[in-house]
Amino acid sequence: MNLLLGAAVAWLLIALVPLRSDAARRTWSLCVLGISGVFVLVAGLFASQAEVSPGYRGEPPTLLAMLVVAIAVAPAAIVALVRRGRVGQH
Repeated sequence: MNLLLGAAVAWLLIALVPLRSDAARRTWSLCVLGISGVFVLVAGLFASQAEVSPGYRGEPPTLLAMLVVAIAVAPAAIVALVRRGRVGQH
């Protein structure tokens, strides 16, 4: 869990990198959003390979893994969306 928290904080700091030009900010925010989506999809791919015991009645592991990763990358994705919106206002 500490590794996931550290990765989420690092990804948030990467999303907060200050850039001078509007084009660079727009490109950076698109990269952060795209890579965040890739992280969620890769988590689902790895979780789909997990074996579940026959008596397991909870949520599918694919959904749980994708949810955890989506929650971890959400702050960076929100920062990217806000920065992208601000670029369009100037």
